[in-house]
Amino acid sequence: MNGESTPARPAARLAALAAALWMAAPGAQAASYVEAFSGPLNAALWHLEDGGNSYTVDGGELFFTRKTGNSAWLEFAPRLIGNFDVSFRYRLIDWVSTYGFGDRLQLDVHNPLPTSLGHAVGRSQEGGIAGGYHFAITNSACCAFLGPTSADVVTLRATRVAGVVRLSIHDGSQWQQVGPDSPSDTRDMTLRFSAYTHRGFVPDTRYAIDDFSIWAEGFSQPVPEPAAAAMLLAGLAVLGVAARRRSPRA
Repeated sequence: MNGESTPARPAARLAALAAALWMAAPGAQAASYVEAFSGPLNAALWHLEDGGNSYTVDGGELFFTRKTGNSAWLEFAPRLIGNFDVSFRYRLIDWVSTYGFGDRLQLDVHNPLPTSLGHAVGRSQEGGIAGGYHFAITNSACCAFLGPTSADVVTLRATRVAGVVRLSIHDGSQWQQVGPDSPSDTRDMTLRFSAYTHRGFVPDTRYAIDDFSIWAEGFSQPVPEPAAAAMLLAGLAVLGVAARRRSPRA
């Protein structure tokens, strides 16, 4: 009887350790998420509306190619609760200027009720001016321009502290605020990258985005915590090795 029960004791201890590791992982209100575009988009976290345009994910970047004049967007499913800090970096590939403000890309945070433009920062092709402009849309105050800039790689950022939303860009040299701080807006926010046209477009305009970094005090639904997942997998791997070493010999 004693010989039969001996192998069960290490297994029970390993199961208890695995349970402890699982309980130590953060709960549903994860504080941060980084989308590195290292594989297919997680359909539980991202809603994609391509509008007949082209999205592809390859080599750590999401590539957008203009095919129609329809708006397109990539929306993060969990709502942002409380303070937040969100950003992504874009890289221009084929960006052909066109008269009439042409193609636009932007990072925006918004809440559908009450109806408003929310808070957005992005880049547009402005009347054929080389380099384009950065622009901001803050509620009903449209289009506070900052530019032009010749930088092809730029980071767009939106933050909220104590209800005040601030929009910024980084063109490789320093952060610059775009537009004024918003009035207090404490609503839960939807986050998205969007691409749209204004008075025409040039087919095959292309750009890429990467390092979509999302931090918030809370989310409306669980999101994976990369650090916690790595810790859990590493712990389970160690337990697996220990289990093999302790398995009874024939």
